[in-house]
Amino acid sequence: MKLHEQRKIVRMYGAVKKFWRDTNAAIAIMFAVMAPLLIGAAGMSVDFAHAYLIQQRLSQAIDAAALAATAISTETTEIQSKVQQFFDANYPPEKLGATFTPQVSVEGNLVTVTGTAQYDTYFLDVIGIEYLDVGARTVVQRDIQGIEVVLVLDNTGSMSTNNNIGKLRTASCEFVEIIFGTYDSEQTGDCLDRFDEFVVPNNQYVKVGLVPYSTSVNVGPYGLGYDDDGAAYGSSFLLNPIGATFSNDSNTDICVREYEDGTDVTDHAGPWYMYRWCRDKDDDSAECDRLSKNYVCYNWNSSGSCTHAYYSYGAPREVARLPEYLCPKASVLPMTSDMTDLKNRIGEMEARGNTYGSTGMVWGYRMISPGFPFQEAEPYTNTGYRKVVVMMTDGNNIRHSTYSAYGRTSESSVDTNGEIDDRLRDTCANMDLQDNITIYTITFEASSGGISDSTKQLYEDCAVNGGRHEHVTTSDELISVFRDIAQELSNLRIRS
Repeated sequence: MKLHEQRKIVRMYGAVKKFWRDTNAAIAIMFAVMAPLLIGAAGMSVDFAHAYLIQQRLSQAIDAAALAATAISTETTEIQSKVQQFFDANYPPEKLGATFTPQVSVEGNLVTVTGTAQYDTYFLDVIGIEYLDVGARTVVQRDIQGIEVVLVLDNTGSMSTNNNIGKLRTASCEFVEIIFGTYDSEQTGDCLDRFDEFVVPNNQYVKVGLVPYSTSVNVGPYGLGYDDDGAAYGSSFLLNPIGATFSNDSNTDICVREYEDGTDVTDHAGPWYMYRWCRDKDDDSAECDRLSKNYVCYNWNSSGSCTHAYYSYGAPREVARLPEYLCPKASVLPMTSDMTDLKNRIGEMEARGNTYGSTGMVWGYRMISPGFPFQEAEPYTNTGYRKVVVMMTDGNNIRHSTYSAYGRTSESSVDTNGEIDDRLRDTCANMDLQDNITIYTITFEASSGGISDSTKQLYEDCAVNGGRHEHVTTSDELISVFRDIAQELSNLRIRS
């Protein structure tokens, strides 16, 4: 290579080195200027991503907490306490990634949970942003839709102790208010007196029926084909062997005789004979003579009607017992959305008679089943409706020594307490075949030893298809468990 060519290459190499040194310095200066901004931008992305993750966790947490608390209670202070307890137990700061104190407000059926958590930044702290506020909010509404409930309620004589029948009236009334969405825990006074304020239900997709029971079930005017107002309801499902006349309104009291051929544990369409149909002491028909000639009256009311009598074999007949003797004073009320009718019927409940739980339950079954003899129940195929029976008793099944829903005890195969238990067990088994009938059972032991272990087990076995059995020992607990079941039956959803 010639000398001048070598010198050219050396000069070019030197120029390249000089240019590289000058560019490297410029890049260094530019990087020094841009580095905080680049780091800040990257850090901002990381911190905001972390804050967004916390917000998602927080939203899920307050949704779950609000639903859980609202399902437990309708009391404002208790809901607030339960929301905080839920957070403390399930979303501590180390799990959530931030410290959060929920704020709870309750307005009617709306429960709102809000709050702001502080997330301590990592990278944004470099540019002076020490923390980010992360907010969340949820509103839960109790929304009861598509539910049919029948309350099967013990109206037996033992419920007169300590006015337990009065407590049952309160418990049933509050159940109705809760499930229709009108219950207000801050209201005072007797629930049955709250007609003006709480007479209109908030949900048209809720129906509640009543089956008071004791020695039998009083089907009232419905058995004759009329409703409480005397209007046509449907075909009669009662047999009147002596042609006695009855009123066709809410004053009608007619109890039912069950058959012993297995239909007494099924959704049977009848017809049924009347329980103790003799109404007149001078009636000498064969049926009346056989049923009541040995009863002697010892107490009359102001109108001269016999209210209490005793059985004395061979005694001369002074009077026939009233047809509803030892039968519930309150008749059945088919499922309705009319809270006034429900409260009025609950208010009529009195304590008298023996415990025939099987008879009460089977009429609850017949009421919630579609078709005859009642008309209100949705078809089983309508899965938009949930069917529920809530049955309550305060004691063991106890047969009457003389007469019951099965006629004269001495002439009936259902002549022991165990037979009544078996009939109840079979009824529950038949209801269990309908997968969408949920059964809740409540045993109320007002005095120690009043309910046997076998009875508790019987009612526990009867609670099927998502229901459960509850055993309570005080009237306050009785009211509380009715509230709990009503709240549990109330469907909850996130409104916003």
